[in-house]
Amino acid sequence: MPEFVSITCEECGDEFRAYPDANAAERGFCSPACSLANAD
Repeated sequence: MPEFVSITCEECGDEFRAYPDANAAERGFCSPACSLANAD
């Protein structure tokens, strides 16, 4: 089973943990709100 990795959110700078192949890890956002804030 893959291990979690630490990722820093591209929008707010918070650090979160996710599986390396998870959408959050690939996109670099900790939440949908941060993803939408950078959608321009």
